[in-house]
Amino acid sequence: MYLTPELGRKIVSEVKTLMDEHLIIVDPAGNIIASTDKRRVGSFHEGAVLACHRKTELILSEADERKLKGVKAGINLPIYFDGEPIGVIGITGLPEKVAPFGSLVKKMTELLIQENIYFQQTEWKNRRMEAYFLDWIQQEEADDAFLHNGQILGFDMTTWKRCSLIHFPSLDSQNAAAYYRLAREWFEKRTTDTLLSWGNDHCLLIHDELESSDSLVSSDYHRLFARFQQHMKKRVGFVPEIGVGPSGPPKAMKQLFQKTEKTLAIALKRVPLVFYDNLLLELCIEDIQAATKTAFIERSLGSLRPDSGLLTTLNVFLSNNAQIAETARQLKVHTNTIHYRLSKIEELTGHDPKQLHSQVSFYLAMLFLEEYTNQS
Repeated sequence: MYLTPELGRKIVSEVKTLMDEHLIIVDPAGNIIASTDKRRVGSFHEGAVLACHRKTELILSEADERKLKGVKAGINLPIYFDGEPIGVIGITGLPEKVAPFGSLVKKMTELLIQENIYFQQTEWKNRRMEAYFLDWIQQEEADDAFLHNGQILGFDMTTWKRCSLIHFPSLDSQNAAAYYRLAREWFEKRTTDTLLSWGNDHCLLIHDELESSDSLVSSDYHRLFARFQQHMKKRVGFVPEIGVGPSGPPKAMKQLFQKTEKTLAIALKRVPLVFYDNLLLELCIEDIQAATKTAFIERSLGSLRPDSGLLTTLNVFLSNNAQIAETARQLKVHTNTIHYRLSKIEELTGHDPKQLHSQVSFYLAMLFLEEYTNQS
């Protein structure tokens, strides 16, 4: 474990709130790596070398300033990790004035170092788990040896899995990293799920659940995501899109993850929270090629112009289960007007909106048209 300039600056920033005196952080070689007096950063401090070598605090007087290179009156306190000094924190000032702060400053510094160590270990484990998961989804069917390695790493391979992908709409990687930390803190307090960073603007939540013939996600899990979206809306001003995949055995993770990706793709186009278990028609639509969708729109809608008002009438008519009276009420027109417009739609497209077969075609065409409109 070594002190870095970044960690040194963090320690100085936190500890300086306790006092007005200047602080320095010095590595075992005597190099000042952080200080409240930036002019001292990079200079040599002989007192710190002595404090590390003797493994004891060193009080420096004004007389020592003339004897030792780079020192000022004050107190030097070795910082320990696993029983060995890894650096020194120094407090500048009259020894009798700064000495009472010594034990408090030292304790706080070592706590900050322990916190940093925990963070580094957590990040290292997360990177290992991310790499493992990437290998996991490359396999058509994971074998027992591979799953055993995942068990050692921290994945519970005795339960079924459900993946959820969370998308943060940010082009700024620094902001995306902050959003990921917010999400991890939130879910760690409320679940035992595993949360991994996934690309620049996504994170991946892996949920453990019991094997069941009923694969539908529980209402509690639904509410959990809704609460998370409300939390993010309040904290950062936007609602992240979430696609919640199906559940299945660990060996089928590739298929589970692919279905989760499709679910998120639908969430990005339609509503911010989508569950795979609730999808039927949307999954079929997602697999249709763009050229096929374009041809279907042209054949179904014909020469209907978006600005004619007929498309709006058709959309409201389909949304109200082909009920003419309710369509007229919502559009604030007479029912005869709706009958006229439906006849006009049949004339322009060759499809009767009152017939079920035509209604299905119109509905799909409107979905495809909406998809292209959202992409433009």
